[in-house]
Amino acid sequence: MPIVTVAMFSGRTQTEKDRLAEAITEDIIKILKVEKKEVIVVIQEEPRGNWYASGIRV
Repeated sequence: MPIVTVAMFSGRTQTEKDRLAEAITEDIIKILKVEKKEVIVVIQEEPRGNWYASGIRV
């Protein structure tokens, strides 16, 4: 059972998240040759103040 976790800044619409999860699911199905019901996509959203790159807040 493939489980994909996507971490991103909060603020995307539910429609955008739905479309992203569907696109990821379709690619997993094609590449790993698994059934759709086996794929889980988890979207974790965080405010921008919680993200750092090279020690600098993004």
